[in-house]
Amino acid sequence: MEAALYDPDSGYYARGAPIGEGGDFVTSPSVSPAFAATIARRFAKDGENIEGDLDFVEVGAGEGTFLTDFAGALARDHPAVASRTRLAAVERSAAAREELAKLPIALWKSVGDLSERPIVGWIFANELYDALPVARVRGGAEGLEELRVGLEHDRFVWTAAAAPEAWKDRLARSGVSLAAGQIGEIRHGAAELHRGLARALSRGRLVVFDYGHRAPTLYHPLARPGGTLAVHRGGRRGGDPLERPGEQDLTAHVDWDELVAAGEGEGLQSDRPMRQGRFLAESGIFDFAESEAEKWRVYRLVDPAGMGDEISVLVQSRGIARRV
Repeated sequence: MEAALYDPDSGYYARGAPIGEGGDFVTSPSVSPAFAATIARRFAKDGENIEGDLDFVEVGAGEGTFLTDFAGALARDHPAVASRTRLAAVERSAAAREELAKLPIALWKSVGDLSERPIVGWIFANELYDALPVARVRGGAEGLEELRVGLEHDRFVWTAAAAPEAWKDRLARSGVSLAAGQIGEIRHGAAELHRGLARALSRGRLVVFDYGHRAPTLYHPLARPGGTLAVHRGGRRGGDPLERPGEQDLTAHVDWDELVAAGEGEGLQSDRPMRQGRFLAESGIFDFAESEAEKWRVYRLVDPAGMGDEISVLVQSRGIARRV
């Protein structure tokens, strides 16, 4: 999964991931600029209560669709806050960084670069964690198995092996035991990444939108017996994750309990993960829909039968009131 998505020459993101209408999948920023305008409103509310310079850092910024819309909305609707705000992006894809370099923002390649100075304001990520590589595991008669990638008759195939103790410990920490035949995913880089973002935040909020569930729901044997690893290609969900490496998107849902614990371990205070639809509706997203067509695009973001319930938002704070 790491190679298929992030190989610098042949990986999915290096080849220019087709994101947006008509592409492999859509994200909230690609559906409507009202998403960014709503986030700008929330950020400005915090900014009014923080003196001095502010930071807004997007991690996994892609080619800058969200940051462009965010900067425009902040300048238009909250000019006093905009004048104090420094925009920055963290993006590992070289192709995407070429586009981001055209914007008037600070640009970093990795989260480690955030340690250059304390961040006061927001660190923001949209669909960052669900694109991190996972290990695939399965409950077996002899204990937990890892489903590795093998080669058979010139094709990639799943092959079972005894799971490392680290994977067993990871599930045990969440109180999870996979039933016989049940498949799940372990995202071994998520907690480390989240702790790095939390440490970089001096004062303000760490705000994460993503597909995911709390551990008891994510690993429920009846709800998701086959796990959540999925393929997106040509606007459709489904297919073999081992086919066409580098030509299709791979994703798996996030364990919110893991991220909550990682942030709180670095001193952040957490609000419970909230469904995206509720968060955006309570933030007044329909205020930014000026036409009937735009109202329908905004509705896609709050639709309880779609992105509104499928995506959640985790807000963690330091040195500021918990509720954003």
